[in-house]
Parts: sequence; structure tokens; C-alpha cells
Amino acid sequence: MNISIAHPELLNITDEKTGQVFFGGDQAWYAEERARRAGCGPTSAANIVAYLALTRPGLKTLYGDDTMTVSAFTRHMEDLYKFVTPRNMGLNRTELFTEGTVDFAHSRGVSLTPHVFGVASNMVRNRASTDELAEFVKAGLAADCPLGFLNLTRGRVSNLHSWHWITITAAQIAEGKLLAEASDEGNRMSFDLRLWYLSTRLRGGLVYFTCD
Repeated sequence: MNISIAHPELLNITDEKTGQVFFGGDQAWYAEERARRAGCGPTSAANIVAYLALTRPGLKTLYGDDTMTVSAFTRHMEDLYKFVTPRNMGLNRTELFTEGTVDFAHSRGVSLTPHVFGVASNMVRNRASTDELAEFVKAGLAADCPLGFLNLTRGRVSNLHSWHWITITAAQIAEGKLLAEASDEGNRMSFDLRLWYLSTRLRGGLVYFTCD
């Protein structure tokens, strides 16, 4: 089955100077160098809450602009960075992502509930199955929420960056198959999420939010 957020086109961001269209935000847009290097987590959070704001009238305060331009979205990213702030090791735990995003939402008068699928190393026994992973992805997308995805090591998936957050917007799910489509650094990309799960040697996780 193919499943997607209902309106992925709402994550299209236009550069008002060049007309180029990006898919989601790019951490390179941050003003400060450290944020440009370590800002993948707050960028993913910015993608998620902007989408929630644009698809739920009651959550409109989560995005403080009427346009999806690079300049407007960069301001939004900077707002998220104040709450979803990388530490010395970056944003290397899902709870840092969820707590910061929930705090940001509270600052805008919105209550969000995080849903987390924690990922242990593939060396850990009694790990969740790939079917459970697929069900979590399906649940997030069926709730019409993009998923934040943290991987600390890319395993055998060559087109993933390690120690990195991206934003999953769609998936192809079948027996023995879990391919994800995501926003990464302003680009649309696809990767084998099942292969990552089976081959990653460090922890990671997936996150989505619903509104109380």
C-alpha cells in the first residue's frame, strides 16, 4: 500500500528571489553557523508544525506567516530553534525533539501529544519487529502528520546522512518492504527504512504528533 500525508504540496517553499521551490526547510537557511551545522532537528520540527498549522484551522498559530517562502519559513525555523535546541551532541534523543516541540506549541496556545517509536541498535534482543515499525509509520501518516526521523548511523542505506533528522511524508508498505519518502535539506528523497532498521547499529527513532 502507498500512504502519504494528505497535502504534501503544502511543504513546498518558494525562494522569492529565484523562484526555486524546495520541499521542506533546509538547515542551511539558519543565520548562525552552529545552527546550520546542527539544525536538522529543529528544521524537521519546523516542517511538522508548519504542516499541522496549514491543515488544521485550530492550529494556525503554530506557523506565524501567511506564505511559504524561504524568508518566512526561515523565521519559523528560528522560532523552533529556541525550543528544539541542539545540545553538545546535537539533538541525539527523541525526547529532546518531542519536549522542545511540545513546549513550542504551548507557547502558541496549542497542546500537542507526541507519539514515539524508539529504535534500539540491531544488536539488541527483543527489539520491535519491522511490522511494528511499518504500523507506526502508517499510523502517523494516517493521522495526517509528517514524521520526524532520527538516525544516528545510516546502516546500509547509502543515501542517508548519519546523526541526522529528516521528515517522512509518505511510504510504500508491503510484505518485506518499507520505503519512505522524506524532506531532507529542502529536497524530496526516498530511502529504504526497513533496510535502515535492520542494519543500524546505533539508536534512533520516529516521532509524530496529534492535537489534544
